Amino acid sequence: MKYDRIEGIDKDISKLVMGCDNQDDINEASKLWDHWIEVGGNMFDTAFIYGGGNHEKVLGQWLKNNNNRQDVLILGKGAHTPDCNPEAISKQLTISLERMNTDYVDVYIMHRDNTDYPVEEFMDVLNQEKEKGRIKIFGGSNWTIERFKEGNAWAQKNNKQEMSILNNNLALAKMINPLWSGCLSSNVDETLDYLNSTQKSHMSWSSQARGYFLDDKITNEIEKKITDAESSWRKPGENSSGPISCYDSEDNRERKKRAMELAEKKGCSAHNIAASWTINQSFPSFALIGPRTINELDTTLPCLDIELTKEEINWLNLS
Repeated sequence: MKYDRIEGIDKDISKLVMGCDNQDDINEASKLWDHWIEVGGNMFDTAFIYGGGNHEKVLGQWLKNNNNRQDVLILGKGAHTPDCNPEAISKQLTISLERMNTDYVDVYIMHRDNTDYPVEEFMDVLNQEKEKGRIKIFGGSNWTIERFKEGNAWAQKNNKQEMSILNNNLALAKMINPLWSGCLSSNVDETLDYLNSTQKSHMSWSSQARGYFLDDKITNEIEKKITDAESSWRKPGENSSGPISCYDSEDNRERKKRAMELAEKKGCSAHNIAASWTINQSFPSFALIGPRTINELDTTLPCLDIELTKEEINWLNLS
């Protein structure tokens, strides 16, 4: 495992972060998460809305069974649309902590932004929760870089803690259509320049572009499976969150072609190259992953052994 540090967290943080949004059963989750610990992973990503709360409960049961809360790191999220407001942060955090059998999360991420509220109202509540000891550091998911900067400018002016983490999509394939309403990508020059200049940390969801860099046959199968599963609630004409619907474009097909070429040279898969691209940025960059099985986890781990030069990163990104 590879690790990095973020100011405010007193542990090394695994560069890959285990997503907990697909584990409904404690027995199956335990097999996967026990293996995650064995291979050196130590951070888990969850959210108030995942599984209607069940996924936080499953994680909490696993923590209780293993008595290992002090050994792992938890990234919790809350205040998702339509309950994206400062008041929801504290209310949902209380419930989440109870579900997970803990009295704090190491990282708290606002799951969405709501520009109807002044940014200082969010920042004030987050600082209050830090002072209570219920969170250590915090950030925003699907926040524009403008609002992120605005929030931190207010914190600096008022001697408050800044947001430490931006949690948008950051994948080698640039997002063409949002997976869900309000989803944002950090793979744009302004955001990348900001992260490089400030060395703020980034944690990417869908860091492997939903399977876009797998063999075409598998990518097509994933697209069909997701599209079929979402057909009952998607509005007519609305794209699914499948890899082709969200990421397919001429430029991304070229990125996939180059990833496959580089993978052949390095003896790995294009899927691994894509994950490696995310964690090899010149600022602290972490990749959220969502394996459902031990095998899926093990096929992702080779990305940790891949070193990409700056030239290779730029070539992959068509720069």
